[in-house]
Amino acid sequence: MDIPMRCPNCGKRAFDTSGFHSTIQPLEISLKCPQCGRIVRVPIVRDRCLPNRKGGNHVHIINK
Repeated sequence: MDIPMRCPNCGKRAFDTSGFHSTIQPLEISLKCPQCGRIVRVPIVRDRCLPNRKGGNHVHIINK
């Protein structure tokens, strides 16, 4: 499952990651945020993760 990561500048979704790294120093990504257009440095840690959306992983059954 991809984990959406937030931009430290605007707080919106900047990119997805496949997991968190458990090293002594966190892995940091530098990128241009697609939402606000600024160059930001985002550490791959849990506190930069966006919260799950309501009903994001649920399968909806439609009765006919």
